[in-house]
Amino acid sequence: MASGREELLEALNEALGAEYGTLWLLPQHMAQVKDEELKRQLKLIAEVELEHAEQSAEMIYQLGGKPSADLPNLRPRSGVREILEAHLEGEREAVELYGRAIRAAEDPEVRKKLERMRREEEGHRRLLERALGRL
Repeated sequence: MASGREELLEALNEALGAEYGTLWLLPQHMAQVKDEELKRQLKLIAEVELEHAEQSAEMIYQLGGKPSADLPNLRPRSGVREILEAHLEGEREAVELYGRAIRAAEDPEVRKKLERMRREEEGHRRLLERALGRL
């Protein structure tokens, strides 16, 4: 059975891969979006995802691990609905990943950082749900 530290490292590396994947896809997707407000919101999401990638890597190092993210199967989407649906699914997965990390975290400060990151991903999920609802 894996220790809490090992489970946390695994979840953080998975989250790191998901953040990297989002950062690779978002610029391609933003280039297709004509609505300036939606494009602005996607750019804000990208900025937060970059922060999450950096924070995840920092926590991995602090735990004595080494960042080793496997990038997910990345397929750029086309059309606003398909783009939003893909990113919405990614945000749902991120919420779950950070939830796993929180459950494995023993350090209260690490848990607090992870809870903030999960709340930010939940905010992204709500933003994307609203954007889809406006289509």
